[in-house]
Amino acid sequence: MSEIDQGSLEYFAARACDLQWRDFLLSLADELNDQMPRSELRAFFRLVGQRLARRAPLPIGSSLADLESGINEYCAITGWGWTKVQDHSSRLEFVHSCAPLRQAFGDDSLSWSTGLLEGLYAEWIKQSGAGDNLELSQIGEVSGDCDSICFRLAKNGAAS
Repeated sequence: MSEIDQGSLEYFAARACDLQWRDFLLSLADELNDQMPRSELRAFFRLVGQRLARRAPLPIGSSLADLESGINEYCAITGWGWTKVQDHSSRLEFVHSCAPLRQAFGDDSLSWSTGLLEGLYAEWIKQSGAGDNLELSQIGEVSGDCDSICFRLAKNGAAS
């Protein structure tokens, strides 16, 4: 990556969390890290994500392209990056990039703050009519220059 490209990424990353909230959110994350196990934090943030999705339901669509478009419209409005939905026959993968989780909650939060997006996706998928036999879960760690996060939707027991 060129020096200009890297500098551009650093510039935009620094602005991904509004300064009005940055110190508060980083302090909150530090306190949460001190008070709760990461597994409980992740479960809590997943619940917060589900509640957020109920407050911001996606438009009804009839295709994966509609779902991807709805997610990306929400992310554009909120400044939460973008997603790409990939159909792999027996499973779907949602690759979310440039969510400002690192900027809002810090590097140490990435093991649990991604639960927020997992909850959002899970609830939106449920709202779209997906059956209870499907499970959404994060696969892998946050990766790359754009902090990409991959979620897999598959039949229960096949998501990992």
